[in-house]
Amino acid sequence: MEDNKESKDTNESSNKGILSYDDNDEQTLFSLFGIQMTAPKGLKNPRLIYISFVLVNLILLIFIKNLISN
Repeated sequence: MEDNKESKDTNESSNKGILSYDDNDEQTLFSLFGIQMTAPKGLKNPRLIYISFVLVNLILLIFIKNLISN
């Protein structure tokens, strides 16, 4: 019976998506003018992920702007 439970837990952990975390509690990364940036506690390196998200979007915006202006 325990083997079945262990295999089920292992199977569920391997089927987790990118938005599934071990711990769903939130952590505050920073607060500016009353606006808080939060991330799940189970997320590893949340600051790096947010910074890379902003940088990738900025690069895409500049790229699209250059395509339109040419």
